[in-house]
Amino acid sequence: MVKRYLDEISLKDAVDIVRKTPAVVGSREMNLLDACGHILAQSIYAKYSVPEVPTAAMDGFAVLAKETESASDQNPVTLTNFDRVNTGNVVKKGFDAVIKIEDTWFVDDDSKEIVIRKNVNPGSYIRPPGEDIRKGQLILPAGAKILPFNIGAIASYGITSIKVKRICIGIIPTGSELITPGTQPAPGQVVESNTLMAEAYLRQFGVDVIRYPPVTDNRVLIRGALEKAADTCDIVIISAGSSAGTKDFTASVISELGKLLFHGLAMKPARPAMFGIVNKKPVFGVPGYPLAAQSVLRILVAELLESWGWTGPEKKTIPVVLGSTVASEGGIDEFSLYAAAKIGGRYTAIPLSRGSSVQMAGIRSNIIVHIPLGVEGYEAGETVDAVLQVPEEELEQTVLIAGVYDPALDRLAEKCMLEGIKIRLGPASGVAALMLLRKGACHLASVAAEDDCTFCGDEYTAKTFGQLNVVTKKEITDKKVERVLALAAEI
Repeated sequence: MVKRYLDEISLKDAVDIVRKTPAVVGSREMNLLDACGHILAQSIYAKYSVPEVPTAAMDGFAVLAKETESASDQNPVTLTNFDRVNTGNVVKKGFDAVIKIEDTWFVDDDSKEIVIRKNVNPGSYIRPPGEDIRKGQLILPAGAKILPFNIGAIASYGITSIKVKRICIGIIPTGSELITPGTQPAPGQVVESNTLMAEAYLRQFGVDVIRYPPVTDNRVLIRGALEKAADTCDIVIISAGSSAGTKDFTASVISELGKLLFHGLAMKPARPAMFGIVNKKPVFGVPGYPLAAQSVLRILVAELLESWGWTGPEKKTIPVVLGSTVASEGGIDEFSLYAAAKIGGRYTAIPLSRGSSVQMAGIRSNIIVHIPLGVEGYEAGETVDAVLQVPEEELEQTVLIAGVYDPALDRLAEKCMLEGIKIRLGPASGVAALMLLRKGACHLASVAAEDDCTFCGDEYTAKTFGQLNVVTKKEITDKKVERVLALAAEI
């Protein structure tokens, strides 16, 4: 009897195992600009004081403060001992203050005397040596992330290159059916796109990524690829081959070369995910279905990197009202893709395809809804927390359309984008789309011409659009929806 998984474990247990993995982190010297986004491997210290000598903090005149003591509006004082300075100029010895140019009166730029009606104290408008930083003072400690606005300051303190922590992640695509992007697949072939997606996601953490050439479904070749990657990289991801088919060798190869810690995860998508250690390096087995692969990256690989001190995309949650009931299999953690928008002062969401091979669901979605282990699902109208995949502000400029597809909707989306309005499409049958509209879960419903739109009631109206009818409320208060309908009328 074939056993599908070695031992299916909960997501919580899987995360605990991943986070306990000891860090394997190298370092390298990098040009300061290229180091932006990376983490310091060594603390950095100022090579000199800034400023090194007293400098003027204002345009004006360097003076001796005691010579200004008696100056006032009623008692103007004439000075002959001064030095004209601009902001940043060195204040010469013999002067201990700067009086602002607007507080002085003089005949011309070459005047040998100035008149003041205001006194100054020693040190006024002078930047003392080391005011910003002193030679040898800590700029940033090891472990700090280099941010864009750090770069200028670090450079001004004499640093041109720094030593940063380095994590290299190797990604091995497997499968005899894989072909390179740009080639139209024949029946049975698949474009190798998962590793492109994985590299783009992982680079947000500031790590190095090596994408290896695809390996055919051959145990010896996969073993050799894993041995090479585990020697070169700090983390290895093997794409596909994680189930228990006759050509799925990832689990057995990890076991042969190291230790397989789990194979099978009570999570959907990504149930066949696996994790092990080879050559003291963590190795992830990632399912070949794109949305399942994304789940492993977003949840498990990100957890590992964050436990090692790397930070990636912000994880922000917002409360959303679900437009329809969603059920879970039970006994698993489930992650579903939704399209959401702000409607009537609240965020509402409609579900997208739950098939892990449907990549367009990932493009159409802007939030992820998590149904935790032990929860059987959520009812329509229930408010749940959702993870944002886009900036929250985008949801306010989103118009949500539920219903059937027509090419005219693509043209509408293009026209709307030019005006800063984002169209999100949620597939639904005509009746389902109309029900979502009535519940306030979408802005518009696109239905087939033969669908009975009177189901919604007298307060709704239908307009022909392409081969469809677009249904909306007769009274529209949302200006962006009004604009979308105006643009639709032009198509």
